Amino acid sequence: MTDTKQRKLEIYLAVLSVLIVGLMALGAGVRTMNAGLSCPDWPLCFGKVIPDFHVGVWFEFVHRAYAGIVALLFAVAVVWVWRSKQAPESARRAAKWGAFFLGLQIVMGGLTVLMLVKAVIVTGHLLLATLFLSSVLWMLFSIRAARVSASEVVVPLGLKRAAFILPLAVFIQIAIGGLVASTYAGSVCVDWPLCNGQWVPTWQGAIGLQIIHRFVAYSLVIFFTGLSVWAWRKRRVLSPEMATLFYASGAVVSLQTVVGILNLLHFIPPHITVPHQTLAILLLAMQLKIWHIARTV
Repeated sequence: MTDTKQRKLEIYLAVLSVLIVGLMALGAGVRTMNAGLSCPDWPLCFGKVIPDFHVGVWFEFVHRAYAGIVALLFAVAVVWVWRSKQAPESARRAAKWGAFFLGLQIVMGGLTVLMLVKAVIVTGHLLLATLFLSSVLWMLFSIRAARVSASEVVVPLGLKRAAFILPLAVFIQIAIGGLVASTYAGSVCVDWPLCNGQWVPTWQGAIGLQIIHRFVAYSLVIFFTGLSVWAWRKRRVLSPEMATLFYASGAVVSLQTVVGILNLLHFIPPHITVPHQTLAILLLAMQLKIWHIARTV
């Protein structure tokens, strides 16, 4: 695969990644607006391929149609990677995993409707979308790493061994946030920083889920802020790209926390909920990139 073809594949995968993030944002909007059952059947909508126009129905219908387009574009990416002899094995493996997660995601999307937006199914739908996006991003990172010469900057051994913890921590928080959203636990505390006048009213039920989500968020702010400071102190060792990723991670997780607080105080409106999820996905993408660099440098 020539350098020009590699660049085209990189651009294609980058655009596909953005489209997937957009699809996930649209899905968050569908959930927040309670439009998930606007089409009560699946894969058709009121028994039609293209339903009659209604705002709620079309919101869900467009989400489904958008998902279909993304699936087709991903199929093109898989064929492109597998037909490229110079594509690294890591990109091929990521394509396999992406196809696997996409297949499960399609099934889970149908179950979301057929099981009447059951919380565990809705959360699984979000997590499979996140894993699918992660696979596409890994394809992108692998293709780029194969084209760009390896950096001579040495990554600290501890980071090389433990970098996988970064995306894992964010993924866990996304899972908790998904449960909070799908169980409507975001609206059980009417104040902040307290929850109904207490720091920890209970660790059980919807309130307990909300409290867990809050304290994990606080922990991540401390964790990524500390990493940003560490990256500044190690800036002569880390590559400029990796150092920038650490700085940006600290900024994004702080912004994400502020947006999360606003989401609570304004009773979970779509125009705040969607950016809240999107920032979490952006943070995850940064951690995947850091992990990929640590594995390959």
